[in-house]
Amino acid sequence: MPLVIKAWCKGYQLDPAHALVISGVSDVSDEVLKEVLSSVKILGKTRIIDKRPDMTSKTVFVLVQTVTDVTEQTLPDQVGIPGEVGPWPVHVIPATKLKQEDFQAKLLSFLEHEGKSISDVKELLTPSSLDVNTALVNAISSLVDKCNAPSADIQSYRKLRMFSDAWAEQTTHMLEEWQCSDSIKKQRVVKSLKGPAADIIRFLRAQNPNATADDYMQALETAFGTTETSSDLLVKFRQTFQSEGEKLSMYLLRLDKLLHCIFRKGGLQLADMNRLRIEQVVRGASPDDMIAMRIRMTHKLRPPPSFSDLLKDVREEEDMLQGRTDVKRKVMSKPVTSVTRPVTSTSPRPKHSLDRSGIFCYRCGEDGHYMRECDRPENLQRVNKRLVKLTKKSGNYHGAQ
Repeated sequence: MPLVIKAWCKGYQLDPAHALVISGVSDVSDEVLKEVLSSVKILGKTRIIDKRPDMTSKTVFVLVQTVTDVTEQTLPDQVGIPGEVGPWPVHVIPATKLKQEDFQAKLLSFLEHEGKSISDVKELLTPSSLDVNTALVNAISSLVDKCNAPSADIQSYRKLRMFSDAWAEQTTHMLEEWQCSDSIKKQRVVKSLKGPAADIIRFLRAQNPNATADDYMQALETAFGTTETSSDLLVKFRQTFQSEGEKLSMYLLRLDKLLHCIFRKGGLQLADMNRLRIEQVVRGASPDDMIAMRIRMTHKLRPPPSFSDLLKDVREEEDMLQGRTDVKRKVMSKPVTSVTRPVTSTSPRPKHSLDRSGIFCYRCGEDGHYMRECDRPENLQRVNKRLVKLTKKSGNYHGAQ
């Protein structure tokens, strides 16, 4: 978990000392999450940054930013509201590990600036070559060994013992995030396997001693993964549509899971994932989904967004639309006091005119009517400009100038 938190924080440029992850969270609103977090006074002001599905269950992981330093000693093991929601486990990067990594990063940066390596330093750290205290030499030599050794996160990674789709997906993400040599990546993959899966890697190493960590994952996918080819999965991806009543954010999660299966099968390059994802959202999302409608109109105005950016935009708009719906329900639920008016036979009953302020046509871009009523020439450029202006006002459009 510390490695996952570190990689997640790096993606959002967060200080790991001001971040925590809550696991096992069921399908609850952000308002409920905020209420739970506010009950933990030590956290101070918090902000929900991102959510990711737990492939081993129907829950999600939640990344939370805090204004105060968080440590294992100051935080509770679990959070929740007794009798209502939770408890949910809380995870942070141990403070000792953060300090060690910070020092190691500074040391490695200094050596790189001086044109030296860890091995160069180790050769110098002998009592015969340095006229310094022997204990100091031994201490520095021990530190160099620690910097050169595999990360301690491998201990937690060994919990993943049996090969599964969830294991393969998580491991693929880890291989992309780990800042270490390919040999260390291979060691970590091997140490997380046993039984037939370990035998597959043993046979591969005998046949090809120069096999990479990606080759290991490909061999495991071939032996234990789905029998569908990358072409079959790509067709399945193209035929995946948003279900009736399904939120666009949940549809995105289903698409992304399929995309990673195709990637593990070698059916696409990592650089093409964002483009394929947004193309399928445009063609596969429900035509009645307002957020998808905005994406269809504006997606060509900027480069394809990453999964995190797209999901963040969609969830923010979903929350905004839900907020408007809640306000309307409150207004509709208020009792209306009826006023009895005298009925006269001499004056006709006035007709109520429709309030069309604030609407515009998705065909011509003009105000005051809907697309189904429009008989004017199509003007998508004007419509796009109106939509971009609208999304800028709501604060949910990134990248447009």
